[in-house]
Amino acid sequence: MNTLKTLSMKRMFSRWLLVVGCWLLTLSSYAQTKDTTNTQSPSPVTQHWCYPLPGAKVISPYGARGRRSHSGTDLKTKPNDSILAAFDGEVVFSGTYSGYGNLIRIKHANGLETYYSHNSNNLVIQGDHVKAGDVIALTGRTGRATTEHLHFETRINGQHVNSARFFDHATHQLRTDAFQNTKDGYMVKYAKASKTGKVSKKTKTKKAKKSRKAKKTKKSKKNKRSKNRKK
Repeated sequence: MNTLKTLSMKRMFSRWLLVVGCWLLTLSSYAQTKDTTNTQSPSPVTQHWCYPLPGAKVISPYGARGRRSHSGTDLKTKPNDSILAAFDGEVVFSGTYSGYGNLIRIKHANGLETYYSHNSNNLVIQGDHVKAGDVIALTGRTGRATTEHLHFETRINGQHVNSARFFDHATHQLRTDAFQNTKDGYMVKYAKASKTGKVSKKTKTKKAKKSRKAKKTKKSKKNKRSKNRKK
């Protein structure tokens, strides 16, 4: 009798251990899943970018420079240092161009176009598709330059804008507040999309003003005609 009781207790204990083991295994799996969810890869705006010249310091910022306007930001490290693509994109120009010397232009889907110039050597050609962080050139002093450096430009719709709007040149970090999440991905705020044909906020404002002006002119002409008829 005692033997049967002992066997029964052992079986119950074994079952209890099995239940507890299964519960602990389920709990562990849930914790791992939760941890994976919390450590997902960052959003595209923070993931697909790279500072064009790591370790560089600004030797000439964007804006007024003497009697001339400086259309980019000059970054310096050392001669023949690796220049990296800032974002994924397509190389639309690679060659020598006036005072730029050896120049590379890359068009990006986020609405930006970036310029990299004074390069000692261009490592990509027109039509190449590059990823953020790809080595595209080496620093040099070709064109109108007095020292080896990278002249870095950012452009929207062909107009140069201060690259400090998109990059913090002191910390070499991306300014995420300069981008917005759209159905077409992360785009530069108020920039015209490269393929969607969307109009920038500024362009919309100008069009609205023109439309209001045209309506007022039309109304004014109508009133004048009406007055003339009464006379």
